[in-house]
Amino acid sequence: FTGLEGGVVATGSTCGVVSGGAIGLALSYYDEIMEKGIPAQAGLLALVGEYAKWFGENYGSSLCRERSGVDFYTTMGQLRYFMPGDKVSKCLWHIRGAIRYLYSFRQKELPMMEVQSDEKHDEPIHCAQLVLKGIKEQTGIGDDLLEQLSFVFDGGIGLQGGACGALAGAILSVNLLIGMNVRDMKYSEILKAFAVGHKNLLTDKLVEKPEPFNVGKEIVKNFKEEAGAIECQTITGQKFSDWSGFQDFISSSDKCSGLIEFAKDQASIAVEKCA
Repeated sequence: FTGLEGGVVATGSTCGVVSGGAIGLALSYYDEIMEKGIPAQAGLLALVGEYAKWFGENYGSSLCRERSGVDFYTTMGQLRYFMPGDKVSKCLWHIRGAIRYLYSFRQKELPMMEVQSDEKHDEPIHCAQLVLKGIKEQTGIGDDLLEQLSFVFDGGIGLQGGACGALAGAILSVNLLIGMNVRDMKYSEILKAFAVGHKNLLTDKLVEKPEPFNVGKEIVKNFKEEAGAIECQTITGQKFSDWSGFQDFISSSDKCSGLIEFAKDQASIAVEKCA
C-alpha cells in the first residue's frame, strides 16, 4: 500500500489512512464476506463509507491535499510538511484516532444489505478488482486476497467520491511488485525508502532502480490526462448512495469501462518494465 500514501502517490487524493483503513475493515470481516457474498460485501461497503465520512468530519477532509495543505511535488511543500513539525504531528494524531475508531468495529456486527438481484447485477462490477485481475492476466503479478477485497474502492472508496478505484487498482498492482513490506524491514530501511520515494517526486528523471513513487507518479499523470481528474465524483459527476446505485451506473458507463482498460494497460506496462 506504499503507493496510496499521501493520497495516491502523494497527489493529495484520498488519505492513505482512509484507504488503508478500508482494507483493514474488509480483512476484519473477511470470513463473513466470503460466506455470505454480495449482501455482506454491500454491508461492508456501507461501513467503509461510514468510516470515510467519520474521518472527513473529524479531521476536516478525507482528501490529503485539503487536510494537510501541502504539495508533495514541490521542495517547499515537502519541507513545510516536516518543519516545524505541526503537520506531520497532525497526521500521526489522525492515524491514532483512526486506529481507535476502527478498533471499535470489532464490537459491530456486519450489516447485510439487500441489493437488486436482477440479471444485470448478478456479476457486480468493481473497478479496482477488474484492473487487478487484468494486470494479473497480462503480467502474472497479482494477489487473490487483494482482488477479493478491492471492492472497498468502489465509487471512490466506500462510495464517497474519492480516489478512483481503477487508479487505485493500478497503483496497488505496481506495489505488489516493488512496494515496501514494512514487516520485513528495519526501521532505518523504512526511513531510507520513504526519503528516496519523496525525493523521486521532485524529479522527472528516470531512476536506475524502480521505486513505487517514481513509477506510480507516471501512472497517475497519464490517468489524470486521460480522465481529467483522479477523484471518482469529479470523473463521473455522480454521488452514489448505495451498492445498487453504483452498479447501475458502472454497468452502463462507457467512460468508466474505458478508464478501467486504460488503468490496466498503464499498470501492466509499468509492471513489465519493473519485472
